[in-house]
Amino acid sequence: MTNPHDAFFKSLFSDIAELINLLRDLLHPEVVRQLDLNALQPLPTEVVRESLNLGLSDLRFSVPWRAGGHLALRLLLEHQSTVDPTMPLRALRYIMDVWSTTPRPDHKLPVALTLIIFHGPRPWSAARALSELYDAPPEALPYLTPHLPELCLHLIDLGERDEDAVPGQGAGKLGLMLMRNAHEENLWSTLDRRVDLWSEGYRDHGPSTMTTTLRYIYEVTDPELPPALKAKLTAIVHPKDREALMTAAERLRQEGRLEGRQEGRQEGRLEGRQEGELGAKREFTLKVLSRRFGPLPEAVAQQVMSADLDTLERLTDELFTATSLDALMAGDV
Repeated sequence: MTNPHDAFFKSLFSDIAELINLLRDLLHPEVVRQLDLNALQPLPTEVVRESLNLGLSDLRFSVPWRAGGHLALRLLLEHQSTVDPTMPLRALRYIMDVWSTTPRPDHKLPVALTLIIFHGPRPWSAARALSELYDAPPEALPYLTPHLPELCLHLIDLGERDEDAVPGQGAGKLGLMLMRNAHEENLWSTLDRRVDLWSEGYRDHGPSTMTTTLRYIYEVTDPELPPALKAKLTAIVHPKDREALMTAAERLRQEGRLEGRQEGRQEGRLEGRQEGELGAKREFTLKVLSRRFGPLPEAVAQQVMSADLDTLERLTDELFTATSLDALMAGDV
């Protein structure tokens, strides 16, 4: 089970056209010129080692260089209530996974890049470079730096950008705007300000993607679509799509009511998202443990299904260094 942000993010940027628009805004123009973005291909995400301790919204792609070879791209959404202090290490693990699973006869290493989209309620305050994690006296570190790995995150903190500076176009840009503002306001007002982007998304993708946008808003804000905004959206949609789209909007509104979002909305929504994330993390941990150690004893499965987030992250961090399942569960690694 994913939360609304994960599902919406995956829906938007699984679309190759929207991802290309995003990359054109985020990568240096010379990098864009050297890449054959039109040949971009999605990669499977169900890879155990690459998925350890990574967000559920990870998307992976291969993009060929025009001169040969390829770039391994990982797109990650971070939306947790606190920033991850180990993010540079997580990005390095992804790179190491790519290198270890992509043998090259010329011994050259493929470029692996993680783009991190962050939309937390507060600015990113954790490390943005691997060197910030080294446990060494500041006076000694400059002399060690040439001999140590370095990695600077390609991190986009949506909250640091003005609304109009959010990357992408059309449905993708609107989606990131909505995520940017999800902690601050009723999202119908964001949509009302940028109906032009909704119209562009409808033109490019038809009603299905824009219904997904409405679903996301219903899931994270009050379920009443303002009548004036409804009239604007209806005027944009082709007559043949109006009934289906507005019927879907009404169904989403009713679902919001049935799920009890009218009373205690803020507390219930936050708790529900956190529980959804925790449940998904528990299920994923069970999956990777069983792949590493085989069928799990019932007591271990129950222990995982009642574990908190810190324990789950420890288990996935130490999975491949543990000598046995008992040692891993006891923290004796």
